[in-house]
Amino acid sequence: MSLSLNSLLKVFKLLHIVGLMGLAILFATDLGQTVNGMVVISSLLGLGGVMISPFPVAIFIQWASDSKQKDL
Repeated sequence: MSLSLNSLLKVFKLLHIVGLMGLAILFATDLGQTVNGMVVISSLLGLGGVMISPFPVAIFIQWASDSKQKDL
């Protein structure tokens, strides 16, 4: 289970970085200055927030399993 959890965390971290870079590109263009662009950016932020919500849970599970192994 530890191997799959570590690979899941790597995927989440990679997607997080890619999403941040994508939003930076969207903010740097003129798309964010129009109403349609604002709707796109806010929708992407909301969707990203929903998609990343399991990430803190996965980090907690990794921390708990690591501390359990250290106690043994």
